[in-house]
Amino acid sequence: MSVILLPLLMLLGCSVTDVNYTPGELDPAQRARCRAVAEAYLARAKDYPAMREGLRDDPVALAWFVRYLELRIVGLREGSVEILGEETVAAEDVRLEKAAPTMDVPGQRPDQRAVAEIVAIGEPAVTVVVNDLALSSQEFLRGIGFELLAGIGDPAVPALLELASTGDADQQRVAARALGEIGAEGPALAALRTLASSPIWRIRSSAAQGLATGGPQARALLIEMLADQDPFVRRMAGQSLANYRDRVAATALIDYLESCQKSEDLEGELTAQRSLRMMAQVRAPKTISAWRRFAKALPDEIGSKEAGR
Repeated sequence: MSVILLPLLMLLGCSVTDVNYTPGELDPAQRARCRAVAEAYLARAKDYPAMREGLRDDPVALAWFVRYLELRIVGLREGSVEILGEETVAAEDVRLEKAAPTMDVPGQRPDQRAVAEIVAIGEPAVTVVVNDLALSSQEFLRGIGFELLAGIGDPAVPALLELASTGDADQQRVAARALGEIGAEGPALAALRTLASSPIWRIRSSAAQGLATGGPQARALLIEMLADQDPFVRRMAGQSLANYRDRVAATALIDYLESCQKSEDLEGELTAQRSLRMMAQVRAPKTISAWRRFAKALPDEIGSKEAGR
């Protein structure tokens, strides 16, 4: 089994992504401290939680430890990670573990343990996660980034709001997706509303994806987006509405389905049918009249959060 030494990664200043970002330079004492914390993590040492919390007085060292945990997640899920351009190396332990230790939580996967550690670090991990993972061009890494930001939750929102308001188009799309993973409510909903009116259709489509996890206001905005000038944005809005299993959302999707049939928008029609089938938990498409009967049987208000329970 090949081994990546954490100090070597730090010395190289490498990243798990193609974004030109570094948490900063570490001096030898900081590298030694990070290595000690990483090895305590691997050994499940009793004093590890206190050692991890102790890194909070050194933001640069803490950021590099977050990056180490990211590498653990990527390595455990994929087996390798791109570092320094095309070079590919195994993302494994700081040093070989002598034996498989008892899990902290019964049945917890090793990658989920690392996820839980980043979530526990919270707000100080947000910048690293955004730049290393969420802003990556690789969907695999972006997915991990969104998962981590959703786990961190509200403490991640301020940084994402800043990205949504000042970032370039790609950064705004990432902010929209991440805010949606946390929940399209409050300030996050306001930011998504702004992004939903962007002149750039790709940003609007990401906003539509982000609106899949809100309440009645997010649902209402998605219904408005079914009339967007861009067909892809309309389809993304229809796709997100599938999460709102109530009469209002279903009726809007049926109206969208009928409109697509009249305009011979086959892709839109397929999207509407797919979303309605998800709501009804059936495999076969239905006629407009059959879907309207289905919608009448739904409650007036449920919303995406309740629908997912």
